[in-house]
Amino acid sequence: MTDTVTVARDAERWVLDMIDKSNAVALEALKVMTDAVQPVTSTIPSVTPPLVYDFAEQFMATERKFAGDVLHLTAQLTATPAPAK
Repeated sequence: MTDTVTVARDAERWVLDMIDKSNAVALEALKVMTDAVQPVTSTIPSVTPPLVYDFAEQFMATERKFAGDVLHLTAQLTATPAPAK
């Protein structure tokens, strides 16, 4: 039993570490994009907030979908097996 718990915890740590790394990559990409677009958008400040909010909304929708996919895939790990008849 201990081996199973250890393996599960190691897997959890690995998944969380991968999520942290992918989030860091996404944030770095967002920073690069923001730095590249900022000189243009600073000349039209009234357009900038809607663009940022639209992008943030799309980004969060992607993260929500990813979280849902992870929960769906891992649900079988926590599902209670049906009693034998």
